[in-house]
Amino acid sequence: VNRVFKKKSILNSLKKDLIHIAFLQETHLTDDEHRKYCREWVGQMFFSSYSTNKRGVITLIHKNLPFSVTATHKDNDGRYILVKGMLHGKTVLLGNIYAPNPQDDEFCRILFSQLMDMDCANIILASDFNCVLCPKMDKSPPQSTSSKNSKTLWQIINELDLIDVWRHYNPLSKEYTFYSNPHLSASCIDYIFMSKCISQLVQAGKYWSYRSL
Repeated sequence: VNRVFKKKSILNSLKKDLIHIAFLQETHLTDDEHRKYCREWVGQMFFSSYSTNKRGVITLIHKNLPFSVTATHKDNDGRYILVKGMLHGKTVLLGNIYAPNPQDDEFCRILFSQLMDMDCANIILASDFNCVLCPKMDKSPPQSTSSKNSKTLWQIINELDLIDVWRHYNPLSKEYTFYSNPHLSASCIDYIFMSKCISQLVQAGKYWSYRSL
């Protein structure tokens, strides 16, 4: 019952706040459940499913946003959905990613290859990469060395010429989206990366994260 209430409250909050693009991860829904869940959403929806208790991502685009889809791609494991389209005369690629944990080199290779194949200069990636980008700033207690996952993530965003938008505008702040009671640690593993050429369009940003729907 609590899970159903939580799912509905998130969708209601998105509609109340007039959110134009929403990236949901760890939805834990099948294809039919995704369609049923998004039935009340007014606009476009794109999802990748796996099972009722694992993975799953949804990208929601409000009907008032003039986004015309030209291409989509999703994996079969509920890990990501990529949507490419025209927005205000520009081609934009929206990526919604829930990366595996631990490190999966094959997943990263396939994802990067698919992002390159979509061939878009304006990219927005909303992601749970299950790792911290900067262990000194994104982890508490801070760490001095980067994991293999972190190094792979750096390679991807550098190759695509992306920036961590929130960190770019909050260089000294610390926010965390995942708390581990057994390890008594906090981490930021949820990010929005954008192409540098469109990052100046961002006016403000804050963290708003539910750990699993």
